Parts: sequence; structure tokens; C-alpha cells
Amino acid sequence: MNTLGHAVILVAIFVSIALLGQRLLKGRIEIEVLEQHHSAAEGMLGVVGTLFSVLLGFMVAAAMARYGDAQMHVEQEANNVASIFRLARGLSDVDRPRIRDLCRQYAREVVEIEWEQMEHHAKINHGWEGYQKLWEGVVSVVPENDRQSNLQQALNEAMMGVGEHRRARLLLARQDLPNALWIVVAFGSIITIGFTYVFMSQFPHIHGFMTTMVATTLALNIWLLSAYSSPFSGELQIKPMMFTMLNESVFPVPDTPSRYLHDNAPAKSESNETRNSRSAPAAQQKPAQ
Repeated sequence: MNTLGHAVILVAIFVSIALLGQRLLKGRIEIEVLEQHHSAAEGMLGVVGTLFSVLLGFMVAAAMARYGDAQMHVEQEANNVASIFRLARGLSDVDRPRIRDLCRQYAREVVEIEWEQMEHHAKINHGWEGYQKLWEGVVSVVPENDRQSNLQQALNEAMMGVGEHRRARLLLARQDLPNALWIVVAFGSIITIGFTYVFMSQFPHIHGFMTTMVATTLALNIWLLSAYSSPFSGELQIKPMMFTMLNESVFPVPDTPSRYLHDNAPAKSESNETRNSRSAPAAQQKPAQ
């Protein structure tokens, strides 16, 4: 119940039930009798309507907050994978292509396999294999110098970030509102619409229009609650844009060593040779003095 089609169906159901109940009540109770209860019904409607609107508003706000958290976890997970891919360029010729290939494989599985499974609230088993391979690839790095030791530490931190945000993403993908809350929402909607029948008017079309507006507002809020409660499916589905961007813009680069590391080595060697050549004449002139 999280697509635009579901929203239209939900509004139609709510409006139909509200207008049908209004017509049935009008044929059984005189308007004059209902007018005698306007003052009491008005106070009760204020209490019931306020309580239900606050409850429904908090539920929608909480669902929107979870939706934002899910989007944040997806972005942070992709950012950490990108960091691992970038940091791997400073590793050895053995570790660099291996870890980069594992990053490509992981991002590809997330986009092509996991996203469809999350859309159907299915349990994800396949992607954990690629995730485990990436973990093993990162922890198996053997640094050859102090610079690579620092890179290894940064790789481990980024990999822990991938695991943390991945687990949160999969957990949010499988969560849904309990049935008890849906029952509360359904009964609250019925009671709220029922109170509108007490304020029957001599002009049935105007009263029907106002009842339709109340029913439509309730239906749309309930649809928003359902849509935001399923962040990886429906009309408001979170797309794997960050992982797609990695596959299209970041991962296609060649797995060659950093050009700065490669170019600095000859310069450093040359500077050492120059320094040695300058110190040699001074050493030869010392005995003559």
C-alpha cells in the first residue's frame, strides 16, 4: 500500500464508506434530533480528533525519520566502499587490484540483486558472501612500509563503516509497522468520520463534501504512513543512486599505482645522488688541509 495506485484506491474506499454511512444515518435519524446533540458532540469531537490527529502525526513523523535514516545509511555505506576503493591505490601490486575488484563486485551485487530483494522485504543471503570477501580482502593486507600501515588502518575503519551501515540498511528494509498500530489507525479513522455524521446539515451536498474532505485527508495520511514505513519499495522507494554512481564514475578507473608515488621515487634517488656527489669533494679535500 505504498504506490500512487494504492493511494487512489485508499481514498476511494474511505470516501465511499464515509458517504455510505452518512446516507444510512440520514434515513434513520432526523436532522432535528442530531441538532440537539451538537454541543456535546462538538466537545467530544475536539478531544477525539485532537488525540487521533496527534497520534497519526507522530506516527507519520516517525516513519519519515526512519526513511531519512535509511537513506543516510545507504549513502554512508556507498561512501565507505568508495573510500576503500580509493585507498587501495596506495597498496602493493597484489593487494591493489584484488581489493578494487572486490569493491566492484560488492557494489554490483548491491544494485543488481539486493535492491530487488529489499523491495519485496525478502531475507538477503546472497550479498553477505561478497561482503565477507571484501572483509577478508581488507584484513589480509600486509603493509610493506609505514605509509601502507597507515593505509591499512584507514581501510579497516572504512570497512567497519561499511558493515555498520549495511546491517542498518538491511534491518530497516525488513521492518514494518506492527498490526496493532494499523488496527489503532483503522478504528481511529472510523471514529473520527463517525463524529462528522452528528453535524448533519439541511444541505446534504455540502455536508457530503465536508465528509469527503475529512475522509480524503485521513486516507492520504495513512498512505503516507505506509509509504514512509517501506523506504525501499513503492512510490517513495530509495534508489541505489550512490552505488550506481560508483559503478559508472569511480570504479572504471585503471588499477595502476598512484602516479605520484611512481614519479617521486626517481626524484628522491636523484636528490640522494646529488647530495653524495657534493659531499665527496669535501671529503677528498680534508686530508690536504
